[in-house]
Amino acid sequence: MKNLFKITTVATILALSNTANANERIGFADPGYLLQNHPAMVEASAKFEQFMKETEKKFAEEGKKLESEEKALLAERSKIEEDAQKLQKEQGTLEASLKKKVAALEKDAPRLRAKEIQARQDAINAEQKAFQNKVTAIQKRESEFAKKAEAFQKKAGAFQEKVAKEQQVNGLDPNEIQKKAVDEINTAIKTLAETKGYTLVLSPAVALYAKDEKADITEEVLSVLKANVATKATETKEEPKKEEAPVEEKKAETQAK
Repeated sequence: MKNLFKITTVATILALSNTANANERIGFADPGYLLQNHPAMVEASAKFEQFMKETEKKFAEEGKKLESEEKALLAERSKIEEDAQKLQKEQGTLEASLKKKVAALEKDAPRLRAKEIQARQDAINAEQKAFQNKVTAIQKRESEFAKKAEAFQKKAGAFQEKVAKEQQVNGLDPNEIQKKAVDEINTAIKTLAETKGYTLVLSPAVALYAKDEKADITEEVLSVLKANVATKATETKEEPKKEEAPVEEKKAETQAK
């Protein structure tokens, strides 16, 4: 879950300046802490955990099939590579052997009949052909494997898209949630800083020493964020619903028109 929402720098307000005017009042706020504990992020984390449990059940069978298929492909790839390495070693041995046989044939040729020369030449060619057949077989396996791997990638990609769509349907868009949270953190820091008279707000990570511990306004910013969320929730509940006119009144209005 920690990997889902990556902690980003709240750059708008937490701008670092190498030189600070002596008259500036500096405050500190921890952007990572605020983002992790922002009510929207906390809620999203809980929703995502629940979503993962439900998704695991819903897509469990398909996911296991993909895992099994991937495992089989990796094993096949490993076997092809192993056989290719063996064939490469065999090639070196065969080339050395054939070179000796060709040299021997050339040496013996003056004393041999044409039929004997042809027989030995055919034997040399047969060895070459047998090895070439092995090479062709390996190449065919590699070609077929490439097609399987490509098909698997498409299948896995489609599965990931399906899970992502399910995630969006459930209102779990990590990027959108995080972007909104960062914007709200920026606004809260700016508002609180102006209220307290801070002219510059930095991340505690850049401070080697701070004499005034009260200059750290992280918890106060978090309180503002929580209060804003609570206020919005209350306003949403109190929004009056539009009352529909009784059916008889609607009919009367229609007849009058």
